[in-house]
Amino acid sequence: WSGDIPASPGVSRHHGVTLAQATEPANAPQPAAAASAALAWTFDAAQPGASAGWTAERGTLTLGPGEARIQPDRNRRIVLVSPPGLPDAARDADAFVLGLSGTGLERVRIQARRDARGGWITIADASGNALRETADGFVIKRGPAARGAPIERLRFEITWRTTTVRPLTRIAINPASR
Repeated sequence: WSGDIPASPGVSRHHGVTLAQATEPANAPQPAAAASAALAWTFDAAQPGASAGWTAERGTLTLGPGEARIQPDRNRRIVLVSPPGLPDAARDADAFVLGLSGTGLERVRIQARRDARGGWITIADASGNALRETADGFVIKRGPAARGAPIERLRFEITWRTTTVRPLTRIAINPASR
């Protein structure tokens, strides 16, 4: 997968982040065999004070013109947590794209939880050559565990070589090909 986000007929804005999903709305009837579409959050400069439910559990996340600015903590880590109630398409995730550029990325671990009371389960973990950089950012492939299970929320733990502030332009989820 190239990391490109497909054109999406439905785009909604929610507190400074644009969420695009290239399928019908979640409540629309879907053919059983239809593949889920990519999901993408792009950070919108029109509302720099909000983040559509994305929060930084460690480090800081600040919206700015056309991007979020993330700064790792003193241990060189930032942990980003998605808003709750992700669409069903998240369960079919095959790859994740972090719209980051530059050098110094050491590791990305992605965890999911099935419900608000559940614990975090690692669904992707990449470092070194497994962190593939594309024009859209870094692509992290999902591991084989827990596919098809509901995903209520995602957690991205990102480790850097330094604590430098970095731009984040998007977070995307690409479903598996069927």
